[in-house]
Order: sequence, then structure tokens, then C-alpha cells
Amino acid sequence: MNNELYIGRLIWNRMRYIKDPSTGKRVSRLNPESEWIIKDVSELHIIDVQLWQAVRERQGEIAAKYANVTEAVRMHHKPPERHAPPKSLLSGLVFCGCCGGSYSLRGVAGQDLNLRLTPPPLPHAPAADGAGS
Repeated sequence: MNNELYIGRLIWNRMRYIKDPSTGKRVSRLNPESEWIIKDVSELHIIDVQLWQAVRERQGEIAAKYANVTEAVRMHHKPPERHAPPKSLLSGLVFCGCCGGSYSLRGVAGQDLNLRLTPPPLPHAPAADGAGS
């Protein structure tokens, strides 16, 4: 019902197609309305203009009424953000048996990697004179 050809309007030059350099696929881009070529073709007219306008108004009302639902559905179907996988298979799995600190690999790719201990913070010792907590 959104095809303007139903009311006898033929529009040329609405879209242009370019090649995406990263994927090599053809993608469409909308041309500015000033570049569109619009012609009325009464032979192709199959819907009354008043009905066309009434339907467009109704679509606008429905879109406004259910805008929050539409947005929620779009967000639900949005692909999840991808996080980089850990650089080591043991990342987050190796801990010190004495202090509980975590180990991490340090180094630059292509060089030797060193294991580094990140100790947990020390507990606060009570003051000798009994003041404080």
C-alpha cells in the first residue's frame, strides 16, 4: 500500500547503487528528492487518492501508537555486541594458591610472554592503640 505507482505516480532516479569496498556487494543509497524524476501516469492509477491519503494517515497513527513496541522489537532483534575473545585459553582461570590473586600474561605479540601476579588488596590491620576500625 506504500507504492506510489498505485495512485499513478511513477518515480525515477530514487535510488543509486554503489559497491561496498569491504564486502564487494552492491548496496542501495537514496538520492536526494531534488534529483527524483516524478511523472503522473493515469493509466497505472488503481487506488483513489482519498483512500491513499486515509491509509497513510492511519499508518502514521498506528506507528505513533506502537512506537515503543516497535523500538523494543528492533532492540530485541539487534545482534549482540561482539567482545574480543581472551588472548589466552587460561585467562581468568589461574589464581595464586596463597593469596588468591589472579595471574595474567604480559608481553607483546611475537615476543616471550611472562606470567604476572596481581595480588588482592591487603586487609586493613587494626591500629595498635585500639583507635579506628
